[in-house]
Amino acid sequence: MTVDGSVKLTYVVTWREISDGLKIQMRHSPVGRWLFRALWVLVALLGLLSTANLLTRGVDAMGWAVWKLLLTLCLIFIVLRWLTALALLAYARHLGEHRVTIDADGISTISERHSNQTNWRFYGRSVESRRVFVLLTPDIWGTGVLILPKRGLGDPQDSEQLRSLITKHLEAA
Repeated sequence: MTVDGSVKLTYVVTWREISDGLKIQMRHSPVGRWLFRALWVLVALLGLLSTANLLTRGVDAMGWAVWKLLLTLCLIFIVLRWLTALALLAYARHLGEHRVTIDADGISTISERHSNQTNWRFYGRSVESRRVFVLLTPDIWGTGVLILPKRGLGDPQDSEQLRSLITKHLEAA
């Protein structure tokens, strides 16, 4: 734990952390929740129509092209977040090792190719999972996302200090 009231993280981003962050972003932004529900309604509707068609006309009624289309749509829905995480991982790996300092002034990120200072007012809410802290912007899309992996903390007690810093400053913002 640091004496000056700041928390430092040092890490190289992994695919799993980015995937967790994107899942949290989808679940905690209004548009993400709406899209997730619309996706499930579409899947349920396709399943219901397919079942009704099979029961009334038999397996041969639906052509092979329809089955391939349904299978392709299902795979796209499943793989989309994974592919997005892979694309973001390539960018994050290009930046190299991240050294993040979180204090009363905000969040300072320094990597091998980039540095950034973000004020607390930029973020509106935070969500914590088993692996990461995720800070989200307050806009309807939740487009601004900062993923802070817990494994980047130097000391296990830093997790509690980071949690209290985030809570204190996001409530004030």
